[in-house]
Amino acid sequence: MGHPVLSTNRKGIYQTFAPSGDVIADERWQAIRMPDASIRVDNETVRVAPFDEPRSDAMTIVLDPQLRLIEFTIHGLFGKRESRICVSGEHRDQATICWRHQAEIHEKRIAWREDIEIGWTTPLCVMVTVWRSRLQPGQSRAFDAFLLDAITFKPTAVRQIYRRRPDESHSTRFGEMMLQHYEIATQANGQAHATAQFWCDDDGVLYDFIAADGLRFQLTAKNV
Repeated sequence: MGHPVLSTNRKGIYQTFAPSGDVIADERWQAIRMPDASIRVDNETVRVAPFDEPRSDAMTIVLDPQLRLIEFTIHGLFGKRESRICVSGEHRDQATICWRHQAEIHEKRIAWREDIEIGWTTPLCVMVTVWRSRLQPGQSRAFDAFLLDAITFKPTAVRQIYRRRPDESHSTRFGEMMLQHYEIATQANGQAHATAQFWCDDDGVLYDFIAADGLRFQLTAKNV
């Protein structure tokens, strides 16, 4: 199997860069293993122009000891906008995805499988997928995912392929580091999208993520 998941509690700060190079978000985050072996991931993000909807938002992901989703929530724009994903059913085979803007509420019920991933505009969702995939160099994984829109939180069903490349030296804010290198290919509505790339450490913490459209996340502060 791959590296152990979350060998120690981690926290840090990400900055998000628009394709123009402008900083459009600062994200403070932490990932903690709880006493019952579940994992909780939290962030608080301030998004500024030229982001399309300047606001503050906060996300929480809770995984059980088997890395199955327990809770996914986003609260944004001073309580005016939120998203919630709840898994239900005796066999955890149903899920409800809700997204709300003020009094306008949308709900989507889906058949749920434990290999479905959730994506949003944060490296933390990618980190969770790295944990759950545990790929070795040269391995890949294809899976279904729901990507939440950066502004509205509306979910879109996609097909993704994570491919782990050979580990390589990569320039980071903390100097040159030997990191795991991944590529992500996404297909939506039968159309293939260009590939994104990211580099992470043995805990799955991303140091650099470059999306196909030029959007970029960089780790700018960390505890270890």
